[in-house]
Amino acid sequence: MSKPPIDVTAKGAVLLGDQVACDGFVYGIPFRVQTHLHSDHMTGFDSSKGYQDIWMSLATKELVTAKYDADLPYRSNIHGLPVGQSRTIGTLTLEFLSSGHMLGAVQVAVTLADGTRVGYSSDFNWPLDEVIHVDALVLDSTYGTPNRRRRYSQHTVNERFVELVRSKVKEGPVSVRAHRGTIERALSLLDGQVGCPIVATGSLVREIEVYRRWGYGAGEVAATGSSVAEAVMAERSYLRLCSADDGDPSIERGTVITLSAYMSDPGDPVVEYSERAYRVAMSDHADFKGTLDYVHATGAKHVVTDNSRGGAGITLADELRRRLGIDARPSVNAPTREWGA
Repeated sequence: MSKPPIDVTAKGAVLLGDQVACDGFVYGIPFRVQTHLHSDHMTGFDSSKGYQDIWMSLATKELVTAKYDADLPYRSNIHGLPVGQSRTIGTLTLEFLSSGHMLGAVQVAVTLADGTRVGYSSDFNWPLDEVIHVDALVLDSTYGTPNRRRRYSQHTVNERFVELVRSKVKEGPVSVRAHRGTIERALSLLDGQVGCPIVATGSLVREIEVYRRWGYGAGEVAATGSSVAEAVMAERSYLRLCSADDGDPSIERGTVITLSAYMSDPGDPVVEYSERAYRVAMSDHADFKGTLDYVHATGAKHVVTDNSRGGAGITLADELRRRLGIDARPSVNAPTREWGA
């Protein structure tokens, strides 16, 4: 079998054959798959709305609508596909499985007209209950180097985070900052664990409502700017949730806890900068060992490592060849003269 046509463009669009682009807009490609809501995967979404059929999980469709609203619920070219199901689109078959990264985030498998199966891991956690089985794979490279191995469990991270918030909120306001998905996960961990009011931006409150509808535990959250939130923030202790997309709201008193996808110490998930500033490595990415295990589980014989999103695509491709004997290379990330690509 010749090597399947998979790669990543200069702007991060993941190409699965010549008809599907994931998480990016490429002119002339009829279908876009939106794997999840994080901003580094939303490039060119407005262009895609006008020129492509866009496929995403049902939960991601709800989250995108909650965040961007506008005309999304009324567009006939934006489609939700249940996770675990497949759908024929044109001459292709499209399948989604959960990637464990955030609500609605998916792995993508596409069966081409000749029967070849190509896939994209997207951002993924490990272990997973189900893994796509493909001939060729585009692979996230966030933790693509051998030194990116955790020596602590996710359970330990969760416990340390909850303990830290419970301790610091006794002293005054606590601001928890994280990317979307992680901030809702943090709220779910804190549900019933902190006896103080919680505030967040109106946009984030709408997204939290989506998480509730999908079974996540979450206490009441007041929208900043409302009379309820103003009263809450006049109190001695409260918890403020800040998504990375909300900017960097200041907090005049109290503690700031940043939840980061990156670990600075493989042996300890908590970094203390001062009595008022902490970072907790609460990642929903597989570490290096988990990445190797994932590739093995997919059965892929050809792998392109995504070298467009600040990971370690070159190193990871070398490690896959050396450790697993797989034909692997980093993505080309070639620019194109075509508009929008």
